[in-house]
Amino acid sequence: MKVIFDPDQPIENPTSATIGNFDGVHVGHKKIIDSVKKEAQEKGLSSCVITFHPHPQKVLQNIDVPLLVPIRERLKLLERLGVDYVASYTFTRELSQISAKDFITDTLVGKLNLKHLIVGPDFSFGRKREGNAELLRVMGEKLGFETRVLEPAVIDGKIVSSSAVRNFVREGDVREASQFLGYDFYIEGQVIEGERRGRQIGFPTLNLDTDWDILPRVGVYATRAYIDEEKKESITNVGYRPTFGSDGLLVETHVFDFDRDVYGKRVRVEFIERVRDEQKFDGPGALVDQIKKDVLKVKEILAAS
Repeated sequence: MKVIFDPDQPIENPTSATIGNFDGVHVGHKKIIDSVKKEAQEKGLSSCVITFHPHPQKVLQNIDVPLLVPIRERLKLLERLGVDYVASYTFTRELSQISAKDFITDTLVGKLNLKHLIVGPDFSFGRKREGNAELLRVMGEKLGFETRVLEPAVIDGKIVSSSAVRNFVREGDVREASQFLGYDFYIEGQVIEGERRGRQIGFPTLNLDTDWDILPRVGVYATRAYIDEEKKESITNVGYRPTFGSDGLLVETHVFDFDRDVYGKRVRVEFIERVRDEQKFDGPGALVDQIKKDVLKVKEILAAS
């Protein structure tokens, strides 16, 4: 996959493309991208995904839209789908002022060699969101490209969207989030030095420093940790450790049957199911008793998933 960051850099090959934010690269995104790839294969085109960072709402309305994954992860997820090109453009106020017609003529056709475009039903773009599927159809007849509108993916009667996944994660409903994503919701982080309280009570943890915008709701989760690409079963607490009076939000993962020093390493943690709320206990003894119960519950969940 070739990534293009410079909006002036052209693609020589004619393309079948789609355009959008693609945060999380969820099931709905995959539906569109699969259609783009199929069209490309049938017509001898290159597949192309056009995406933007940061989120347009952050630039235009100063609304901080927390992303499901950082932009580098978005590109990795797109690469796994086998896309030929990703045009990853920095969204600026200057870009937002370009008219829809000029964007079609100068960028989609002029730079990205567009021959076929697939978008969702509510797609809009350009200055004051003046561009839509109808404008694309009309201009496509003049400029030599086709436009197809694809209906959104629906799961259990709900439209799959990045905002829906964000809500699931915030509520701790990681199973629903993963169903919409098409993979287990995950975060990555660097293992940092903690207070070693977990080790003192017999459950050492990996403390993760992560740059993910969204973390699951505070609580205890059945998880899988990937350390040096090795998959390990684990239990993760997202919270404030009220029993010990901690201040900041922490992500702590206890990896079963694991006792290596991995400080400084990057670890991926996949969230499988929420087990319980975070609780304050009378002391370390009561906490240890509950953790033992949690571990048994997590092992049951992971064995069945």
